[in-house]
Amino acid sequence: MKAWKRIVLAVAALFIAAGCARPVLRDHAQPSKAKDQYTRIKRIAIFPFENYSDTKDADKTIDALLTTAIREETVFDEVEETRFVRDSMKKLKITSTDIIDKEVVKKLGDEMNVQGIVYGKIINFGKGKEKDASSQVTMDMALLDAATGTVLWNGNVSAYGGLTVGKVFGVTEGRTDVEVAREAIRKLAGSMAYEVDRARDRERKGVLAELKREEEKERARLDQLKGETGKIQGELDKAKADAKGIKDLAVKEAESIKADLELQKAAVDAEKAKTGAAQQAIEQDKLKVEMERKKIADDLKRIEDEKKKLEEERRKAEEAKKAAEEAKKPAEVIQEEKVKEVAPPPPAPADAPAPAAAPAPADAPAPADAPAPPAAEAPKQ
Repeated sequence: MKAWKRIVLAVAALFIAAGCARPVLRDHAQPSKAKDQYTRIKRIAIFPFENYSDTKDADKTIDALLTTAIREETVFDEVEETRFVRDSMKKLKITSTDIIDKEVVKKLGDEMNVQGIVYGKIINFGKGKEKDASSQVTMDMALLDAATGTVLWNGNVSAYGGLTVGKVFGVTEGRTDVEVAREAIRKLAGSMAYEVDRARDRERKGVLAELKREEEKERARLDQLKGETGKIQGELDKAKADAKGIKDLAVKEAESIKADLELQKAAVDAEKAKTGAAQQAIEQDKLKVEMERKKIADDLKRIEDEKKKLEEERRKAEEAKKAAEEAKKPAEVIQEEKVKEVAPPPPAPADAPAPAAAPAPADAPAPADAPAPPAAEAPKQ
């Protein structure tokens, strides 16, 4: 009976110890300061953790376990391993303590094309110094917005190895350091994923609420526009009626003006016909005048021709008269006149005899015994 009591007490102690060994988590998530601060974080990088524990290379173990745990949560599309982060740190000359600088965070995010960076520090890793001390892992972790360097979420966890059935009965040493660390990391990764999902859900709800508010505003604006449209429609109908009345009046005036124009056109056509007849009469008169002018010109030409003919006959009569007068003069006088006309005679010398008496006229009878006069010499040309 005593043995059974001991077994029951041992199991009870085991359950009590197991309950006390559950990880202790404390975390906090910052509310979104933008409508997509959490939603736009799709790719993250894990910055190498700082190791403040007494266990060497504890940071490498934590990095490997943390990458797997965050990927299992599927809250991010891609998780860059710390080895790639270390390569970028060497390229940018960044140390593990520079992560507190917002400019460094932004520079690293741009270099690796990530929207979030996870970093933290290891405070305890492994068994304590006391005898039979169980394994303990205590660590801090935070999620940074790579664009602004703002801490979006941070958490702290402490996990303990506690008692196991094997350790109670002296069969095993209890849970290993890696198992305790895995439990602590899963607790942190699960809490971060949960808070990120909640924040994203709040952002989606905020967006939806904002869209709903915008929709309500648009609906109110639409109702207002409908009211204004109804008012405008009434004014438009009135304007249409006024326009129809104006159009009908304009049609009547147009028809009246058209009738007046038809009358004016008829009058103009009659005037044009009258003007055409007058123009035709003028053309006929002009033709008659031209014919009269041509007749007068012909008469003038005939008169000129007759005048020229009379002048010619007068000239011929003058010449005939002159010829008749010349024919009546004696031949010697004619000869003498011709000589005079040709050249004057030379002066006679002083001792020259007096000129002979003038010859009797040609028609005078000469004495019977008178000798005939000598023939005159023709003047030299």
